Amino acid sequence: MAFKFNEVLGCVFMFLGWGIMSMIPFFDSILLIDYSIWLSSNLSVNLAVLLDQVSGLFMAAIFLISGSVLVYCSWYMGDEIYFSRFIYLVVFFVLSMMSLIMIPNLIALLLGWDGLGITSFLLVVYYQNNKSLGAGMVTVLTNRVGDAILLCVIGLLCSDGNWMLFEFFPSMGYFWTPFLLVMAAITKSAQVPYSAWLPAAMAAPTPVSALVHSSTLVTAGVYLLIRGYPMLSESDLSLGVLKCLSLLTLVMAGSVALVEVDLKKIVALSTLSQLSMMLFAISICLPKVAFFHLITHAMFKSLLFLSAGVVIHSSSKWQDIRLLGKNWARVPFSMSCVTVASFSLCGMPFLSGFYSKDLIIEMSLQSGDSLVIYFMLIVGTLFTSWYSVRLSFNLFFSVNKSVSPVIYSREAFSVKFAYSGLLFSSVVMGFLLVGLFSDLDLTAMVGNIEKFIVMSLVVVAVSIVEASSKLSGGSNFLGGGYGYLASMWHFKPLLAQFSPMLGLKLAGVVTVSMEKGWLEKIGPQGVYKVVQVLGIANQQSQSYHFLKTVLGVLFSLLLFIVFMVYL
Repeated sequence: MAFKFNEVLGCVFMFLGWGIMSMIPFFDSILLIDYSIWLSSNLSVNLAVLLDQVSGLFMAAIFLISGSVLVYCSWYMGDEIYFSRFIYLVVFFVLSMMSLIMIPNLIALLLGWDGLGITSFLLVVYYQNNKSLGAGMVTVLTNRVGDAILLCVIGLLCSDGNWMLFEFFPSMGYFWTPFLLVMAAITKSAQVPYSAWLPAAMAAPTPVSALVHSSTLVTAGVYLLIRGYPMLSESDLSLGVLKCLSLLTLVMAGSVALVEVDLKKIVALSTLSQLSMMLFAISICLPKVAFFHLITHAMFKSLLFLSAGVVIHSSSKWQDIRLLGKNWARVPFSMSCVTVASFSLCGMPFLSGFYSKDLIIEMSLQSGDSLVIYFMLIVGTLFTSWYSVRLSFNLFFSVNKSVSPVIYSREAFSVKFAYSGLLFSSVVMGFLLVGLFSDLDLTAMVGNIEKFIVMSLVVVAVSIVEASSKLSGGSNFLGGGYGYLASMWHFKPLLAQFSPMLGLKLAGVVTVSMEKGWLEKIGPQGVYKVVQVLGIANQQSQSYHFLKTVLGVLFSLLLFIVFMVYL
């Protein structure tokens, strides 16, 4: 059997991922390679490459996930006309992320930062229709805001002459730099108020979603803050803003996922909530714990995306969970992967998500924050468990009356092979990384009061959802609440529709008052009316008034000649 190019490349990437991961324990020091590209008497252009445990582990995770995605594409995207173009875009996307990881210089980092933005736009608009184009424009324009803010950070650091993120020495002149760094990062990580683009980007093919929304584009902002943590730790304002925005996004994403019916958007909103957990860990001065959760989340979230793609592909491309169900007998291996990934997302003990997610919650309980922060954190975590259970019930048991037509097909070997590494990582990666990083050997004791509060919130949440589900039709309040949540707390119309709406209304005013008003009166319509009046006058003069006109002209000429002769 002949292997395709993407399958061979995917196997190479997976081999590189496991190889780099096995060498991580030997990365005891930081290796900085500074290559001089151009050197003159007064200017030098250097390209720095940083290799340490963080960059090595992140590269290994991306190689493993991208390799699985490339192998998976043989089954999911095999019937596409422009399959080779799609594979090249995915490879370019991976290379852009690699350059972002290994380059610590902010100026050179723009190569990978902008490469991610451009390639993500091309991948989102891969299906050439109006929906994909609209989602791609929202994605690329939102990310361009972060690009502009990052350029402002580079401009503020010009006085120092050094753009290395990990070599920051605090001074009084860097008051706004950490704040702008946070603002640049939250645009890539889709935090409030830039959250609308992440669910919209689900218009891309499912393998792209598995790659983009698990370990590459959305985690670029988190990785930037982890690298720039020495700069960020000097600003209490930036940490406070990051904490508030991350908690607000956590609650917003979880509440919206409770009413969402699109399978891919539910998984995207879960990604949004987990990104909030990472940024919250950075805000409470735990950057390594945030990176730990970033790696474990990348593994089980990519597995969840790939297995959800099998369900969609096997159900005539239906994505509405109200029309999906009874998949356990049809795609048993994929449903097993959905179960493992969902349990890991919920923080089931001894899976990967348990070691990182629960560690963030436990350490936050010891940080001495206010009760409001604890309440928002616990509520957001409960939302994660609830929409995961809701998703599993719809996919497994078909609690709805109607079920979509299913194209029954056995799971291909390439799909199972793509699952293998991610499934293993989703189970044991958390345990392996805890032993790998000595800094993660943290002990956290949760008191009986905190346990009682958590259990009370679980009971209250389940009671509210059960009571609301029994109401037939729903009241006006519930209907309004559903619309409010479905619009992502009105952030979607505010960002994705409000700004274009202002431009369209202004263009309408200009069209009515200028193009169809004064400019029309003075320009074409005015000239038309003047020419029309002159034409009518000329026509009348050349018809029945013509003889009178000629005789009048001759008589006037005769009088003029007589007057000139006798004068």
